[in-house]
Amino acid sequence: RGASVPTDMENRLITLAFSHYNEKARWALERFSVPHREERYLPFFCSAAVAVATRGRGGEADRTSSRFSTPVLLLSDGRVLSDSTDIVRYAARQDETFSSSDGVSELVDHYGDQLGPYTRLLAYWHMVRLPGMIERTAIDNVSRRQARIFLRLLPLVRGNLKKSLGLSEASRDRALGRVRKELDATAARLEGRQHLCGERFTAADLTFASLMSPVLCVQRDEGHGAVLPPLESLDGEARGFVEEMRSHEAGQFALRMYAEERGRIAR
Repeated sequence: RGASVPTDMENRLITLAFSHYNEKARWALERFSVPHREERYLPFFCSAAVAVATRGRGGEADRTSSRFSTPVLLLSDGRVLSDSTDIVRYAARQDETFSSSDGVSELVDHYGDQLGPYTRLLAYWHMVRLPGMIERTAIDNVSRRQARIFLRLLPLVRGNLKKSLGLSEASRDRALGRVRKELDATAARLEGRQHLCGERFTAADLTFASLMSPVLCVQRDEGHGAVLPPLESLDGEARGFVEEMRSHEAGQFALRMYAEERGRIAR
């Protein structure tokens, strides 16, 4: 987080294109009109890109990410921000209450630790399980050249995803239970309120909505910054799961945040 690298005088955002933590950073940078160039990659390719961009230094590993996880924001002054929450704070640096008003930072950290890993696992479970889903998602989100190379390595990629994320029916069931618990707790917190903290949109709302985006399959015309699978491309199991997430009061809140706070930026 405090490291620096040689600069080319332009802010560079290195992302795993469809990742929800990356969407969180992308949303904040776009909301606060921070000039940057996004460089989009696919799983495993993004780690190599981070290693090259940071001259092998990477960022700080934690329970949900490695030293070479994305997003990484390389600032024009040489500083490197390698955590989505740090990127949000940087983007909103002229509006301190966005990230630091009462309860916001605690809730951002809570969702990052107790929601994000589980929505990610559920999204990858269905992506790996459904024939053609990884292929379509790759083609829709990066250059043709990168997608072609990725698809040639797909058998290896698929196996590594299963291993690195611990994808199994048991882990899927545990993740689903955790996500349902967080949805119920968020709905209870929202009772009679328009936002999670105070009377305005904050980093807590942005974090919850973005970390829910993969299990809601938020679409481009709903405001998402990448291409997620459309509902009609899913089989019955996956469609039923996404419909459950979308119909929940907290899921509806996340979709409203996209419509009111993200969609207008995308448009």
